Amino acid sequence: MTLSEPEKHCFSAPGKALFAGGYLVLYPENSSFVTALSARIYAVAAESSSLDPALPTVTVLSPQFQEGEWSYTLSKSDSTGFVTVAALVPSRKNPFVHAAVTTVLNYLSATGALATPIPSVTVNILSDNAYHSQPSEDVPKFNKHAQAISDVPKTGLGSSAALTTSLTAALLSYYSSKAADKPLSLEERKDVLHNLAQVAHCTAQGKVGSGFDVACAVYGSIVYRRFLASIISAIPAVPTTGDAGFESAYLDALRTTIDSDWSVGTGKCTVPPRMRLLMGDVSGGSETPAMVQMVQRWRKEGGATAESTWVSLGKANQSLISAMIGLQVEAEKDPAGYNGVLDQISDSAAGCAGIKALGASKGSLLGDLLVQAVDSMADIRFHLRAMTTGSGAQIEPVEQTKLLDACNELPGVFGGVVPGAGGYDAICLLVAEATVDRVRAATGSEFKNVKWLDLREESVGVRKEPFASLAEYL
Repeated sequence: MTLSEPEKHCFSAPGKALFAGGYLVLYPENSSFVTALSARIYAVAAESSSLDPALPTVTVLSPQFQEGEWSYTLSKSDSTGFVTVAALVPSRKNPFVHAAVTTVLNYLSATGALATPIPSVTVNILSDNAYHSQPSEDVPKFNKHAQAISDVPKTGLGSSAALTTSLTAALLSYYSSKAADKPLSLEERKDVLHNLAQVAHCTAQGKVGSGFDVACAVYGSIVYRRFLASIISAIPAVPTTGDAGFESAYLDALRTTIDSDWSVGTGKCTVPPRMRLLMGDVSGGSETPAMVQMVQRWRKEGGATAESTWVSLGKANQSLISAMIGLQVEAEKDPAGYNGVLDQISDSAAGCAGIKALGASKGSLLGDLLVQAVDSMADIRFHLRAMTTGSGAQIEPVEQTKLLDACNELPGVFGGVVPGAGGYDAICLLVAEATVDRVRAATGSEFKNVKWLDLREESVGVRKEPFASLAEYL
């Protein structure tokens, strides 16, 4: 960087897969296993100039998509400190970008950490190809599309959460660097970043969601327990009338909320060594909001049967989480013994039934944990099928049941589930890493519609990136 070049604030955030916890993740008493994926969205912020110094701007560019530019003017009230963020082209909307800019700037203003005059900034966004459907497998990195971002089908990896988180991190870093006080590091303010990104994401969606996707984008692979919805609901709507009372109330509530302890469960949990999550895109379609409504109605009206299924599913999720954590501990405590068992699994052609039999034959804690992992995934599927039948929501539809059953016979497969809310979109398998290529090569009518995604678990959440790795794409 030469003396004339502005400092670059580069951050990325990962996608997600909700491996265990669909539907139950909406309730704070339940734990869910969310894994971060290697698909990332990058945000690069740098100072820019405004045509009118008295009217600073934020410009967000997404060069991979047509009409991928969103520009806003910033106006700060002298009396309240509220920052109005107005779109230069009102017809060109991106609610997640607008909400992130509004939330970050007003939080910094409310805490006295926003420089005056407000400096202008340009943020470039780059999205890994896995987030959107591609015309073929042979496309360049950060492939460019001929359509607007809203017209390119998404793959369900949490693009809005990764975008909101990376953009929030870049804006927070950039504007904090302009303040008089020494800015805190990413690690020192990760909880603030999480809370800001959650508020922005919920504002953009117009509702308080489960939040697991944003939490994963910030913290990486985690055992997630949701915050109380009332925490975000306490923030008034973003003022639009210029009323000083409304603006002051909004700023006070925003600052108090962001700086408070949300008691979010974010304990670390990763896929054990030499195992891998393998995602399969089934190219179907599911209406998640409608499915959630059907499940909630079933739980309310289904009586003791529905409640028993709900509780049992929660126990199965927790059993899988404890098995994953236990296997990680065993791998660290006795690497030779752990690797020996994984070698046996990898060298054999055993599917989940054979892996379970091998584990049972060991007469050890490691063997018991392997059995527990296999059984837990089978139990999760059993209870999800019961929910499918009871609610009418196609959580594990018949086609997915046949596909997952066939996958369970493949070498090195410990089991699999329909991730997240389920449906026809995808499957997710836990596989011995050495057998992944054999699973990918599986033939047969059951696998004809499966596209195995080139993704890996990536335990790290939001992180700072070197600009040099992105410069050629901007």
